Amino acid sequence: MIGLGAMLIPQVYAQSPAPQIEPPFGLYWGESQKAIERVMNQAQAKIVGRESISGREAWTVEGLVQPELKRTIVYFGATKDLVEVELQYEQPKWDLVAYEEFLNSARKRLESKYGPAVVLARDKKPEGDVMETVVGYQWQQAKGRIELFFYSAERNSDIYRTVSVHYRAG
Repeated sequence: MIGLGAMLIPQVYAQSPAPQIEPPFGLYWGESQKAIERVMNQAQAKIVGRESISGREAWTVEGLVQPELKRTIVYFGATKDLVEVELQYEQPKWDLVAYEEFLNSARKRLESKYGPAVVLARDKKPEGDVMETVVGYQWQQAKGRIELFFYSAERNSDIYRTVSVHYRAG
């Protein structure tokens, strides 16, 4: 027999947890450079640059097939294993409205998968004679995070804009 107290306690249903944040393109955190190079070759993508950025080795990759993707940068940690993948989206034909629509669409897709974002930045200010705009969001989990950014730099008729998605190991 169920007591009256048990009947008054509301049922709490566990929500299914958000999927783990993993790098895109079927990659895995901690993969070796050889494994990443093999995946890039199989995808017929080209590693067009290798450099050191903030003490990490970074490879610039072009040719990975994804709508509007300009380039991908993969970062390796001190032990030469995968720690970050950055996707950069740029299209010369896009105006500011098209970039905003792309950013909002990406944010909504990520929110539907990982829940509400934390706003990291929402700033527009001059840097010398350049007007810079930065909008950024973050989704954080124990073993990884995703950061979504819009960046714009404008000086007279010179305009640079990009949307980037950073998948980072936790």
